[in-house]
Amino acid sequence: MTLANDNRAYAQLAERFATAGKLAGARAILNWDAQTYMPKGGAWGRGEVQGALQAVTTDIIAAPDAAELLAAAEEADDALTAAEKANLAEMRRIWRHRAAAPKELLIAKARCCARLEIDWLEAKTNNDFPLFAKGFGELLPIIRETAQAKAAALGLSALDALIDAADPGLTVAAIEPIFADMEAALPALLAEAVERQKTWPAPIPLTGDFSIPRQRALSEKLAAAVGHSPEHLRIDPTAHPFAQAGTPGDNRITTRFDEDNIRFAVMATLHESGHALYESGLPRAMAFQPAGVARGASAHESQSLSIEMQAGRSREFLSWLAPRLGEAFGEGPCWGEANLINHWRRVGEGYIRVEADEISYPLHVILRFRLEQALLSGDLTVADLPGAWSDLSQRLFGRRPPDHARGCLQDIHWAAGLFGYFPNYALGAALAAQLFAAAVGEDGEVLRALALGDFGPWRAWIGPRFHGRASEVSFSQLVHDATGAPLSAAALKRHLRARYIDEPAPA
Repeated sequence: MTLANDNRAYAQLAERFATAGKLAGARAILNWDAQTYMPKGGAWGRGEVQGALQAVTTDIIAAPDAAELLAAAEEADDALTAAEKANLAEMRRIWRHRAAAPKELLIAKARCCARLEIDWLEAKTNNDFPLFAKGFGELLPIIRETAQAKAAALGLSALDALIDAADPGLTVAAIEPIFADMEAALPALLAEAVERQKTWPAPIPLTGDFSIPRQRALSEKLAAAVGHSPEHLRIDPTAHPFAQAGTPGDNRITTRFDEDNIRFAVMATLHESGHALYESGLPRAMAFQPAGVARGASAHESQSLSIEMQAGRSREFLSWLAPRLGEAFGEGPCWGEANLINHWRRVGEGYIRVEADEISYPLHVILRFRLEQALLSGDLTVADLPGAWSDLSQRLFGRRPPDHARGCLQDIHWAAGLFGYFPNYALGAALAAQLFAAAVGEDGEVLRALALGDFGPWRAWIGPRFHGRASEVSFSQLVHDATGAPLSAAALKRHLRARYIDEPAPA
C-alpha cells in the first residue's frame, strides 16, 4: 500500500495496524489448527497463546497515543488518497471497539473460548448439554460485560455494539425488517413446497463407494471448478466446516466427510470455497490493512452462499455435477440429472442449519438470533436454552429436534464467543440472491457456463464489484453499487418461489 509521505501520523498507524493484521493471521492459523489437528490436551495451552496474542494486538491498536495519532491523521487527511481515507476510517472504527473493552475481558474470552470449543465438540458428539452449559455459563457473563462496555463507548445498544464488530454499519433496526419479512413469508412457502413435493416420484437412493479418499478427490475437483489451485488452497476434515481468513495466499477450508451423506461434503466444499474465493480476491496491495479485509460477515456469507446455493443448486450446475458424481463414486441410475435434482430440491427435512434446504436455512438463523437476543438480555438462562430452542423450532418448522446435537449444540459459534455474528447467515442468503440475480441479468453466461462446471463468468462479474473493493466503502454502498438497490429479502423470496414452486418437477 502506498503511504502518503506528508501524513506521518497515518503512516505510523498503518504500520501498527499492519502488524495487528499479521497477528490476526497468526491467530487464525492457530484456530484452524485447534479445530483440525491439535490434540485435545492442547486446549489449555492454546488458550494461553491465543490470550497472549489477543493482549498484544490490543496493546498495539489501543496504545496510549492511538487517539492522538488518529486525530492528527484525520486533521491532515487531505494528504491521503481515497483508499487511505477509507483505511483511516476503518482504523478509527476498530480502535473504538478495541479501546472500549478492557483488555482483561478480551484475554478472559480468548481463554474461555479455547476450552469451550473443545467441550462443545465432546458435548455435541455425546449429546451432553450439561458439559457445554458449564463453560457457556462462564463465557456468557464475559460476553455481556464486553457488550456493555462497547455499547457505552460506541453509543449503541449492547447487541448493536456486538453486531457492529462483525457487520460494520448494521444494527437490529436494519436487520429486523428483513427478518420480519422472511419470518412472515418463508414458513408458508416451505409448507407449500413440502405439499408440492408429495406428488414427486421417490428419489433413487444415492449409492456408491463413498470412502473418504474418493470424497476428498471430489472436493478438490469442486474447489478447482470454483477457481482455486492447490498452490493456494488446502482442504481438511473437521466437525464444523469453516474457511480460514486473514492469511493472503494461504486459503484453508474444511469440510466433513460423511459416508452416510455425500451431499454434505459436496455442499460444504462449495460453501467454503466461496468464502475462500472472496479472500483470494481481496486486493493484495492492502493486505493486513483494515480496509483491505472483507466487508463484514454478511458480505462474506453472501459469497459462500452464492457458490453453494445460487450456483451450486442451480439446474445448470447440477447437470454438470451429476456425471462427475458418477465418476467419483461409481456409475449407476442414481446419478441421473433428474434424480440428483430430486434429491437436491427436497425441503423440510432435517434439523441442522448447515444441512438445511434453501427455504429453511434463513429460518434456522432467525431462530438462533431470537435466542441470542434473549440470552444477552438475561431473559433466557443457559439452563433453559434447550427448551427454548425446541419451542421456537416447533413454531418455525412445525417440529422439535430429537436431541441437543441437532438442537442448540449444532453450531460452534456460541462456543467461539461469536455473539452478534449470527444474523449474517440469513442476511448473506438475501444478499447472495440479490447479487446473483444482478449478475445473471447483466451476463447470461453466468448461468450457461455453470452447465460446463465453469465459474469464470461469475468470478469476472463479482470480482471487481465486490471482492476487489474490500472494505473501502460501507456495506450499504457496496450492496447498492453492485445490485442497484439496498439489501432486502425481495430477491431471495423471488428466487425461492421460482426454484421450489415454479420450476418443473424432476421427471
